[in-house]
Amino acid sequence: MSFYTSLTGLNSATAQLAVTSNNIANVGTSGFKRSRADFGDIFSTSPLQKSSSNIGQGVSLKQVSQEFSQGNISTSGNSLDLAITGDGFFPLKSPDGLQEVYTRNGSFTLNDQNNVVNSTGQRLMAASVDSSGKADLTNLSALTIPPKTSGEAVETTRIQLGLNLPADSSVITTDFDRTNASTYNKSTALTVYDSGGNGYLATVYYVKTQNASQDSPFSKWQTYFFVGDTQVKPALQQATDNLNSPQYVNKYGDVLPKSDPRVVPSSGTTEMYTLDQLTDIRSSAPAEVTGNTLLAANYANNQLIGATGSLQFNLNVDGAAADQVINYTLQTGDSDPDVLASRLEVLINNQLGVLPTDPRYGISVQFDPDTASFAFASGTTGDSSSIAINSANVKAQALMGLADLTTPASASEALRGKQSLPATMRGEGMTINTTKSILVTSANKDFFVSVDGIAAKIELPYPTTYSTIDTFKDALAAKINSMVDTETGRKVAGVSVSFDQKTKQLSFSTGTAGDNSSIQVTGAADWGLSNSEMKFGTTTDWKQLTHYTENGALQYVKNGSQTEDATGISTKTEWWPVYLDRGELSFDLTGKPVSPLTGMPFETAFLQGGKGALTMSIDFTKSTQYSSAFAVLSQSQDGAPEGELMGLNIGVDGLVNATYSNGSQNSLGKIVLANFSSPSGLRQVGDASYLASATSGVAKIGEAGSAGFGSIRAGATERANVDLTQELVDLITAQRNFQANAKAIETSSTMTSAIINIRA
Repeated sequence: MSFYTSLTGLNSATAQLAVTSNNIANVGTSGFKRSRADFGDIFSTSPLQKSSSNIGQGVSLKQVSQEFSQGNISTSGNSLDLAITGDGFFPLKSPDGLQEVYTRNGSFTLNDQNNVVNSTGQRLMAASVDSSGKADLTNLSALTIPPKTSGEAVETTRIQLGLNLPADSSVITTDFDRTNASTYNKSTALTVYDSGGNGYLATVYYVKTQNASQDSPFSKWQTYFFVGDTQVKPALQQATDNLNSPQYVNKYGDVLPKSDPRVVPSSGTTEMYTLDQLTDIRSSAPAEVTGNTLLAANYANNQLIGATGSLQFNLNVDGAAADQVINYTLQTGDSDPDVLASRLEVLINNQLGVLPTDPRYGISVQFDPDTASFAFASGTTGDSSSIAINSANVKAQALMGLADLTTPASASEALRGKQSLPATMRGEGMTINTTKSILVTSANKDFFVSVDGIAAKIELPYPTTYSTIDTFKDALAAKINSMVDTETGRKVAGVSVSFDQKTKQLSFSTGTAGDNSSIQVTGAADWGLSNSEMKFGTTTDWKQLTHYTENGALQYVKNGSQTEDATGISTKTEWWPVYLDRGELSFDLTGKPVSPLTGMPFETAFLQGGKGALTMSIDFTKSTQYSSAFAVLSQSQDGAPEGELMGLNIGVDGLVNATYSNGSQNSLGKIVLANFSSPSGLRQVGDASYLASATSGVAKIGEAGSAGFGSIRAGATERANVDLTQELVDLITAQRNFQANAKAIETSSTMTSAIINIRA
């Protein structure tokens, strides 16, 4: 029996040697856990045997168990190498998806399906995550690292180009040909993308078409846009102001933004006007009527014949409620038509300028020797200006050609322009206290006044006390309006005087308007008038509208599109949208952009091969025109292709973030860990992998770093937890055990031989 007992000892020593050898052999295996041989003695008795006198029958190998202590962490250059620091296992699925496997070996790579797998093709499982990185532990799937994004391509709709176009570039007048570099000044190129992320080369060519001049102080460049070999035409673009408010134009050529309350945008079909064509500047003119050409019997040798007696005619200016009857007795010298015209002008202005209601000023009378006719002008400009003369007086009809004369009716365009402005003079701040009574003394009573060429010195009575500043200014206005030209007898009328309570300044304004109006009032420093200067009125300018044409055909705009169809044209509008020339860039004398001030839209570009279409705009608002060389200051576009994988980051909590070349960063999932109630009960299947068993219990899934689970370290692997020193000692122990059991067999054999010899 001792032979068999020693034999079990030999077997156990061999088993221990095998376990130790296996540990030593796997000292370089990532995630390997040291095995330990557990032995038990054999003791067998029958129910009737006395156990205290029974001898054991040897030893047996009970089990080989793993020690799941932490192994050392070794860094690597592979971002898919993963190590667990703490408890837990990586959950894997077999290639066929039927078997769940667990391991501490974190050496992973990508397979041909972009799944994260180990060396045997088992796929690493991960949980899906929401936008905040929260994992759904009930939904595990194989972790996939896409090499490029899917569905993230962005179609190009807006291009931004900030350029400096050289101010000294020469103007090119020849037709543009992209194959001939002499037909354009500069060009730029960039890549644009369709909705599928396919890239196309886009090229923009720049042709200088105009240098700044006195007539047009703007430099102009024409752009030509190509996608591949296809030219894309600029779309119709309404002009905008600096605040991107669309601009409209009225019949006077005034351009105002839609945000201005005076602008009432038009509707329906409208005439097309462009900003570049608003260059026909005209001066506003008063309404005018011209008498009939004088007959030879009444006019010869620049002299009026029969200039005696009296003239009478009715005059209506600016649609006054009642006609004014003008009576004039002819005097010596009136045979000269210029003298007669001058005297009539004084008479008319003196009579109409002092009307108690609705007075009129600045009416002029001229004689044209070339046409032998008298002309009467209203003195006011704008569409409300009018003048009409009718006379039954035979002398007036014969001597001046006056019959029923009316201003020609205003058409849709501005015939007489806008209202001109009077001359306005503003004094300095008054030095006296204006909140109390105003005292006029000998020191401040004198005023030197010039109104429309009539000059005089006036004085207020002194000493005089005016109760308020208003009564003072009214008295001063009355004095000014009592002035008379001693040579012609023309009276001053219509001058108004106002006072600004905040600035303590007097203001003077003429009743007449236009370039011929003037005023200057000089007085004592008490009134703030010691340093006054002559001020002049303004004859306003307006711009003649020119209906835009192409190929000789008038152009209209219907629903935002250019057309030659005038159907449904609006007849009531007073404001029309004003457009930019298609594809044109304009710069002022300082090199700053004038137009467009928003992105330049282009018509839809249809891609070659039926690959789709692109609708884009180009923003040139950051461009300049300086004397420096051509330069691309900034360039961008809002399209993007599908992104190529540029980097991978795995956090300590297992969150997998991928970075792609298109700038997107995607959370691909979260690597989770599995743990067991009894890890030592796991079943080994090789490759440092395990299967769950009844002993180990069911796998519990959790996030790395949470309670009961270790953390994940990317770019590292866990080394085997084998201690070589311990294993070498175990080898010696196994060797000694084997030798001792062999000696026991030898001793038993010797004793058996002795017994056999005794019998012999």
